[in-house]
Amino acid sequence: MDPLYNDDDGEHRIRVLFNDPIHKEEIVGNKNIITQIEETKVRTNGAVIIIISMIGIIPPEKQRITPCAVKETWVDPTQLDLTKAKNRIKENLKRQFTSILPQAQKKISRYNDRDRGPIRVEMDCAPNKVFSACDQVRKNVGKASRVIFYYNGHGAMSCAHPSSENGRSIWVVNGTIMHYTVVSLTNLMERLEAPALYIWDCDNAGLIVQRFNEIAREKKEIWKNAGRDTPEPRFEEECLHLAACSKDQVLPQNPEMPADMYTSCLTSTVKTALHYWFHQQKITNIHIIDCIEYLDNIPGKYSARSTMAGELDWVLTAVLDTLAWQIEPDYDRFKELFRNCKPVGLLFRGHILADRVMRAYNVAPVTHPRLPSLAGHPLWRSWDLALDSIMTELSLRKIRPSRPALHGQISTFFFDQLTEFKVNLTQYGKHDKVDSRQLPVLLQMLMSAQYRTETLELVGKFLDRGPYAVQKFLDVGILPYIRQLLTTPSRDYKYIMVLIWAKILATDRRHSTADVVLNQPECRRFFVNMLNDPDMRLQTRAMSCFCLSILAKNSQKNQEILLGENLIKELDDCLMDMSSPNKSSKLQNCAVLCLANLWDRNEKALWASVRANTIDNHVIKLLDHPHPETRTSAVYALGTFLNTRRKESDHGESIEHRIASNLLKTCGDGSPLVRKEVVVALSRYVQQYEQRFQSAAVTVNEEVMTIRQRVSICEDEESVSTSPSLNKKLALKNTLLSPQSRLTSGNKFVETWKCLKGLEKDPHQEVRELASKVVFYIEKNIPKLHNSRKSSETAIGSDSSPESRSSPGSNLSNLGLMGPTSPIVYHYSQYSSKRTIFGKGPKFEEFEEERPPTHPEESPAQIVKTEFPDWCEASFAKPLLSKGQESDPNSELFVHNQIRDRKHAEKKRKARAELEKRGHEKIEAQIFGIKHNSRPHRVNFHPFEPYIYVVDDTYCSILDFECSQTVHKFECCGRRGSARDAILLNPHKKPFLCVVNNEAEVFVWRAFEDPQTFSLATAFKAFAEGVNKKIPMILNYGEFTSNLFVTGQLKRIVSWNLFKETRYPDIQTMTEMPLTAMTVFDRTTPDSGDQQENLLLAGFYDGVCKLFDLRNPTHSQIVQRFGESVRSKSTSVVNVHIKPNNDNKIIYTAHSSGDMCFWDLRKSRCGGGQSRYQPLAHEAPKTLSVVNNNLKTVAFHNYAPVMACGCYDQGIRIWNIWGDKLNDIKFHEGFMGQRVGPSISLAFHPFEYKLVSAGLDNCVTVYGKSTQPQSLRY
Repeated sequence: MDPLYNDDDGEHRIRVLFNDPIHKEEIVGNKNIITQIEETKVRTNGAVIIIISMIGIIPPEKQRITPCAVKETWVDPTQLDLTKAKNRIKENLKRQFTSILPQAQKKISRYNDRDRGPIRVEMDCAPNKVFSACDQVRKNVGKASRVIFYYNGHGAMSCAHPSSENGRSIWVVNGTIMHYTVVSLTNLMERLEAPALYIWDCDNAGLIVQRFNEIAREKKEIWKNAGRDTPEPRFEEECLHLAACSKDQVLPQNPEMPADMYTSCLTSTVKTALHYWFHQQKITNIHIIDCIEYLDNIPGKYSARSTMAGELDWVLTAVLDTLAWQIEPDYDRFKELFRNCKPVGLLFRGHILADRVMRAYNVAPVTHPRLPSLAGHPLWRSWDLALDSIMTELSLRKIRPSRPALHGQISTFFFDQLTEFKVNLTQYGKHDKVDSRQLPVLLQMLMSAQYRTETLELVGKFLDRGPYAVQKFLDVGILPYIRQLLTTPSRDYKYIMVLIWAKILATDRRHSTADVVLNQPECRRFFVNMLNDPDMRLQTRAMSCFCLSILAKNSQKNQEILLGENLIKELDDCLMDMSSPNKSSKLQNCAVLCLANLWDRNEKALWASVRANTIDNHVIKLLDHPHPETRTSAVYALGTFLNTRRKESDHGESIEHRIASNLLKTCGDGSPLVRKEVVVALSRYVQQYEQRFQSAAVTVNEEVMTIRQRVSICEDEESVSTSPSLNKKLALKNTLLSPQSRLTSGNKFVETWKCLKGLEKDPHQEVRELASKVVFYIEKNIPKLHNSRKSSETAIGSDSSPESRSSPGSNLSNLGLMGPTSPIVYHYSQYSSKRTIFGKGPKFEEFEEERPPTHPEESPAQIVKTEFPDWCEASFAKPLLSKGQESDPNSELFVHNQIRDRKHAEKKRKARAELEKRGHEKIEAQIFGIKHNSRPHRVNFHPFEPYIYVVDDTYCSILDFECSQTVHKFECCGRRGSARDAILLNPHKKPFLCVVNNEAEVFVWRAFEDPQTFSLATAFKAFAEGVNKKIPMILNYGEFTSNLFVTGQLKRIVSWNLFKETRYPDIQTMTEMPLTAMTVFDRTTPDSGDQQENLLLAGFYDGVCKLFDLRNPTHSQIVQRFGESVRSKSTSVVNVHIKPNNDNKIIYTAHSSGDMCFWDLRKSRCGGGQSRYQPLAHEAPKTLSVVNNNLKTVAFHNYAPVMACGCYDQGIRIWNIWGDKLNDIKFHEGFMGQRVGPSISLAFHPFEYKLVSAGLDNCVTVYGKSTQPQSLRY
C-alpha cells in the first residue's frame, strides 16, 4: 500500500460498489459461438494406379541425360530382370498407397481376386485396362467416396504433344503391339466421376491440370444450357490435383535421386527428405559422408518416437503440418485438404516437401486448389538442424562405437518450438491476438508424455485468450487428441483439462463436439467425478459443472445420458457442500444453471429433482443469497422448472404454486437483474395457467375500481392527509377493511397478477418493458379490461405536475392496509387521484408504458426472455487464468487507478494542510454563481474534481465552477417521481450519484460527470409498503458497511446493502414523529483498530435525537436518546453531524429554533449488555444560538471547525464551533448584486475550504477565497 494513500481514514478498506461483471458488462451472450453444422467429410477409400514406365525404351521426342535418374519406388530396374523389376515397382506402389488408405487395408483381405479390390495397379496398360480399373474401383468404393487416380508417365510421350490434343489426353500403351495411344481426359472423368484426387507424375503435368479444369467448366456450361435436368457436374470443385511440375516443364533427372522424385515425396517423405538433405549437405559437412549407409537404414522404427527413425518422422510431420497451417488464411480450405481426410492430408503434406525438393531442381509442382510455395520458409532450417543433430550423432557412434546412447530426443526441435510459443504468450498483452503458428507442433507434442503436461498448460493459457483462440484451436484439429486424453487423465493435468474443455464448450456449440464427450463413458464421468472432488479447486469444479451444463443444454438425448450418470445427486451434493454463503458463488451459479438445463423440457429430470428435494433444500434457499448473480441463477432455474411441466397432476401444481409464492418475495429485490429474471419466471407461470390469470386480471380491476369509489367518498367528506386525527383515521381504515371492500387475499393468481402490475411500474426500464409484455399478453384478450382502461385514459386531466401524482394507493398504504411483506404492494401506486374544482368525483391518471405490439400466436416464453444464462456461459469464454485488470500490475487500468489514488491522496493532504492554516478564516468571496432554471433540492461538491452537482425535481446538472461551464445534464429520477435528495457513493474511487424521488425510487448513476460513458448502475424501490410524501426523503450512506439508509416512513428507517443489493431489517425509530435529519458514522477509528464503528444518528421533528448502534440486534439498537431539553421549545432537528475522525466523540445537532447543540459522548455512562452507550436524557449539552427561530439549513465541515447556517431572513452565516461568528453573506457579488435568497441546501467541500449554497431564488453559488467572481447562464 502506498504510504501516501494509507491515511487514518482507512479508505483502502472500503469496498467499491457495482464493480462486478454483472454491473459493468452488458448482459448478452457470446457473439462468437460456433453453431454451423460441419459438412459431411468425404472419405478416400480407393486408388487407381497407372504406370507407363516402358523400361529400356526412350519415348519419341524425349531427351535424357547420361547418367540419369532410373529408380522407381526406390527400385533400380537396371539391376533386375525386366519382369521382376516391373513386379517389384507395382508391389511397392501398391504397398505405399495401401498404407496411405487405411480403409482400403480392411477391404483388401475380403477379395481374393486382386482386380476386384479397392486398389488397382496397371503397368504399361491399354486404354481398356484403364477404364476397367476406374469402373471397378468406383463401384467398389461407392459414389460418395473419393478415389485416387495416380498416373506415372515417365516412359510416355509428353502430354504437350499434338497427338494428345494438347494436354486433353494422357498417353498409355497398346498392350498388343506396344505402341503409344491416348486416353481422353473427358472419358477418364466420366469413368472415374467425382470426387477424386488426381496425381500427375509426368512431364508437363501442369498442362493436364489446366486442361482438366477447362473440360470441367465446359461440362458445367453444357449442363446449364441443357436445362439442368441432371445433377450438376462439380469436377472442378470436387476434384483435387497434385502435379509434379508446371506447364512446359520436364521432371528432374538427377541420378542421385529417384526418377519418381515427386511420388517419393508423397509416399515416403522421411526417406526422400533424408536423401535430399544428404545430397545438398555432403559437400559442406565432412561427417555427412560417413552417414550414407544410414540413409536407408536409420536405427529404429518410424512408429516408435523414442528411436531415431521415429524422432525424424515425428519432427518432419510437425514441420509439414506447421507449414500447412500457414499456407491457407482460409481455414475451411485447410480443414478440407489437411484435416477432413487423412489420406488427402498425407499426400498434400508430402506435396509441401516436394515443393522444396523439386524447386531445388528448378521445377515447380502444381496443385488444385492452388497452394503457395513455402520452399524458403524459415521453419525448414529447424528441420535441417534436427537432421544435423541426428546424423551427427550417428557419425559419432560410427567413429566411437562405445559412445553411450542418448536418452530422449536428440534434437531440440520441440523444446525450441515450445519455448517460442511460451514467449509469444507472455510477450503479447491479455487482449492481443497471439501468433498461433506453433499450434500444429503442440498437437504433435501432446502425443509424448514427456511434453504433455507443459503443452496442456500452454494450450490452456492460449485458449484463455478468448473465442478467437478457441477457433484457431478447433481449426488446427487438436480436439480429437484432447478428447483421447479424457479417457486416461492424469492428476497432474486434470485441472487444465477441465479449463480447456470449458473454453471449447463456451465457444463451440456444435452437436459433434458434445458427442465427442458424451459418446464415451470415461469422458463424461471425468466431469461428473470432478464436481465433488475435494482435491480440486472451487474454480475447477465450477468449470466442470459448466461443461456438464453445456452438454445438457437443448438436447434431450444428452440429458438422458447425464441422468444415467446420476448427475442430479452429484449436483445436490455439490450444492449441499456449498451451502455456506462464504463459499464460491461461481460454483453455485454453475450448479443451478446445470440443473436448469437438465430440467429444460425434460420431466424425467424434473421429477428426479423433486424426489431428491433439491428445489426446497437448495434452489429456493438461494433466493436469499448475498450475491445478485446467484439469486438470478436460482430464479432462472425456478422459471425453467415452471416452463417444463406439462402433464397435469396435483403434486406438480402444488410445487409450481410454492415456487411462484417464493418468486413473489423477490419482486422487490434490489438488483434489476434479479427482477428481470423474476418477470421471465412468472411469465412461465402465467403461460401454464393463462385462463386463471385472465380471471384474476378482471377481478383485480373490479376491486381497484371499488377502492377508488370508496376513497373518493372519504375525500368528499375530508381529504385524507398523512396525519389525520386518530378517530378519522380509524373510521377510514374500518370502512376500507369491511368485507365488501377488502382486497382478495390468499388467491395465488391474484397476488401474482398484482405483482406483475407492480413490476410494470418498476424504476428500471428493462424490468418495466418485460412486465408490460406479460401484462399485455393477458389483457389483450379481455375486452372488459380494455374498455375500462380506455375510459380511465379519457378521464385524465391536463395537470401533470409532480405534486398531483399522489395516489389513493399510497394513502391506503399509510393506513396500514398493506404490510411490508405483501407481494402486491406495487399495484396501488399506479393510480393517481386528481380532484377538480367543479365535479362530482376524482379523476385517475395512469402512467402507462408504451407496450410493443406482439404477434397473437406468441406465448410469454417467446416474447419475454433475457440473455442472462447466455451471459453466464459467455463468462467462461473470457480470461479465467489471468488476474482482472484492476489487480493486474501490468494492466493500464491498474496503473491508472494507482495514479488516481496517489493524486487523490496528495490532494487531500494539501487540502488538510491548507485547512490548518486557513480553516478559521472568513468564507465570503463568491467563486462561482448561476441562476438555475428550476428550484434545486440538493447541491454538493465532487470531492476530487472542480464540480458541483445540482439536483432539482427532474434533472441533475454537473457544473464546473472553475471553468464556469455545464459538464453534463441528465434526467436523474425516472418519469414517475420528483427528486428529493442525492448523495455520492464511493467518492474516494469511482463516484456514483444516488438519487431518491418522492416515490421512494432510488437511482444510482455511474460516471455521472461524463456525458459519453454515464449509465444507470441500478434502480430499485426503497420501500413500497406506504410512501408518505409528507415525510422528507433523506439519503445517507455508510462507506465501510456499504449500507444505504432511506427515510420516508413513520417509525422506521429503511436499510439497503448496496454491495449485496439486498434489503436489511428496518431500523425501528420507536416514535411517531417524522425523521428530519440523519448521518452515519462507520469509519475505522485509530483507537479501535480493525473494529468498525457502525453508528447512525437521527434527528426528529420534535427535536429529539437518537443514536443507533447498528451492530446490536434490532430490538436494542437505540443506545442514546437526547434533546429533551431542546424539545420544550417545539423545534425540529435541521441537521446532525459526526466528524469523520471524531477523536473527541462530539455530536453536532442543529435545531430550527436556531440552537446548535454539541453532545459529548465521553460523558456517557457505560453499562452492561451489548451497548457501549447509555441514555443521556437529562444531560445538558453545550448550546450555541446562531439565529432566532428561523434556521432553515445547516452544513458542517468535515475537518475545519466551521459551520454554515441558512436562514429564512435571506442570508448565510458562518460560525466556528467555539461560538465565534466569522461572517455573514447577504448579497451576491457584482454591480448592484441582489440579496441572497433563503437557503434550501448548503454543503461544504469534503476537504477544501469552500461552500456551495442553493436558495429559493434558484441561485446556486460557490464561496471561498477567490476574489474573481464568475457567472454562468444556461
